[in-house]
Amino acid sequence: MKKNNTMGEKQSFPYFKVICLVIALIFAFFGGREFYELRHFKETFVSAPGLTEVKMLSDYLSSLKGTWMDTPIFVYDSGVPGGNILYMANVHPYEPATSLSAYILMENINVTKGKVFVIPQGNRSGSTTGMLGNAYPKFFHVPTSFGEKTLRIGDRGTNPLDQWPDPFTFVHYPSRQNLAYQDIRNMNRTYPGRENGTLTERASYAIMELIRKENIDLSIDVHEASIMYPVVATYVAHERSFDIAMMAAMMLTATSFDMKCESSPKGLRGLSHREWGDFSDTLAVLMETPEPFIDRVVGPMTEELFTEGKDEFLATAAEHGLTYVPYNLEFGSPLWYRCGRHLSGALEVINQMNQFYPEKEVIVEWPTYEDLKEHDCGYFFHDPDKADPNFVFEI
Repeated sequence: MKKNNTMGEKQSFPYFKVICLVIALIFAFFGGREFYELRHFKETFVSAPGLTEVKMLSDYLSSLKGTWMDTPIFVYDSGVPGGNILYMANVHPYEPATSLSAYILMENINVTKGKVFVIPQGNRSGSTTGMLGNAYPKFFHVPTSFGEKTLRIGDRGTNPLDQWPDPFTFVHYPSRQNLAYQDIRNMNRTYPGRENGTLTERASYAIMELIRKENIDLSIDVHEASIMYPVVATYVAHERSFDIAMMAAMMLTATSFDMKCESSPKGLRGLSHREWGDFSDTLAVLMETPEPFIDRVVGPMTEELFTEGKDEFLATAAEHGLTYVPYNLEFGSPLWYRCGRHLSGALEVINQMNQFYPEKEVIVEWPTYEDLKEHDCGYFFHDPDKADPNFVFEI
């Protein structure tokens, strides 16, 4: 006959449950350490001596102060009257060749007429987390003469730790257009922003305030796109800046690399090339470079895929005519190529603005596509341990 347990009987210790709990805590510790490392990692760069001022995005909207969306703005003023340029990178932090191009620019810039504003971390919050479920590395590394430089690979939108939850449907302000729910954390869908909106909308509003208050003549928003996306290797320009972008694309295609040009669609709201031009007097241009890392048909999401841009599955897609730019395994789409396209692309748009609007002329130099092709990215970085501490920054 089976005996029933009684209160007086000795109970067995739950060893199995304790072991499971300990294992879970160990995994949580190591997982949490990974998230913490990316959240608090700082990227280091050495500014060129022409730096005249460092502002913060919160200078244009005070409610951003103390948040993860407050980001530095580096100003290079020649002291000679001319136009004002904005170069904005890393609005989508899973496209970090854009911030790399900004660092190369800032370490080597020389402005002799006009003023240049550079934002290397457009969505600083988004750079502190990875894209969930994509299993890609937190960092990539650039070889330099003084060792490897480490940089982050972030998410497409604002970190959910800083803005949550997402709505069922994102209603864009002020157009009332319905967009994908996750785009409420996408800076390039929330322009012109709202002074009292979500954190991302407030950051977008602050960018608009920067453009308006600093009288920015030409605003350049740099991005990376998958090579199976139609708008890749392309300028997208507001109608007021379309002529200069079209001429820049023609010049680059004739001299350096293929570049397309498209007009900003009036029916799609929230993007920089649309709202910057509609809500300010700036000439708004967005640039896209080919980044295989964010294509959906690629194999393992490794650092090598990010830095070299070589993937056999994508090459097969290209053989079947499924890509919008030429692609092969021999060349791929390496970092120097993507950064060089941005740097020369921006310089050519500036040159065309100077031709069309001589009263807005800006004369500036920084490394070009040809320079990066010859030397690669790391050649243009300076050792922070040997530099003037006043020009060493961590972001």
